[in-house]
Amino acid sequence: MIYKRLLVLTICFITIPISGQDMFPVRQLTFDPAQQGFATWSPDSKYIVYQYTDLNDTLGKNGLWKVSVDGTGAKQIFKGIAEHAKWSPDGRYIVFDADTGNSIRMIPAEGGEVIKFLPDSVVIRNGGLPCWSPDCSQIAFIERRGVSVCTYNLKTGELKSLFNEEGKLPLPGGWWIDGKSILVANMDRQTRKCAMLKISAENGESTPLSGYNENFYRHLSLSPDGSLLIYAAMEGKYLGLYIMPSEGGRSLLLAAVKDGHTEGAAWSPDGKKIAFTRTQGRNFDIWVMEVNVKKIKSYLKK
Repeated sequence: MIYKRLLVLTICFITIPISGQDMFPVRQLTFDPAQQGFATWSPDSKYIVYQYTDLNDTLGKNGLWKVSVDGTGAKQIFKGIAEHAKWSPDGRYIVFDADTGNSIRMIPAEGGEVIKFLPDSVVIRNGGLPCWSPDCSQIAFIERRGVSVCTYNLKTGELKSLFNEEGKLPLPGGWWIDGKSILVANMDRQTRKCAMLKISAENGESTPLSGYNENFYRHLSLSPDGSLLIYAAMEGKYLGLYIMPSEGGRSLLLAAVKDGHTEGAAWSPDGKKIAFTRTQGRNFDIWVMEVNVKKIKSYLKK
């Protein structure tokens, strides 16, 4: 494996030919031939909820499934097309893209009645990518009529449009740990490349982050302590996961395989594991990596 250091202006990252490179040991969590991806963790880091999608499903398996982190006890908690689920920090609810991405809904974490909460005037198409604020009072998402990042306050019912930019598709990736800003991958509609931004939840002011791979695609995931940030970037035809300091800086390749995508990372709340989606052959599964944050930070300082 050849390591090549590249410095361009303020951007510094290590690029590694993607022929199979995982920084730490990984294990496969799901094995069904259908698509299983985009994991979200329970607050105690003991369970994962993931989406199951099979366009030819005849058994009613499409929906959201909950599984122990050791891969046992898989249980369906929602039936229907469901994507991009996010477990609330207090453990009570799961928000997700429903109706083939045309609405945002919520369910109790153990399953139950579907909850509609956004006003009918809000337009969702191709998924809203909903994500919880740390105090569970707000949900950020992308509204498609105005192509803008919005927040909805579950306590007051206030809907706030925060950010949009002509020719761009702002994709929310989560909240900063202080709850004051939202991480956004601002995708150019023509090139499909993204800029990494922090958007103020108060006034929509944007602050760019630097140091990421120039082929940054999307799927932002902030570490529980707020110090590290994972994102997906395209190298050749396939996506790999990169990691960098959350305020900007050098990036390292975290996880990749030859002839397959590695994307959709999610940190466990205890900071010890990362779940992600990996495609190999025709499989589309959840994998888990045990991480050593101390080692990652030491690598980033080199």
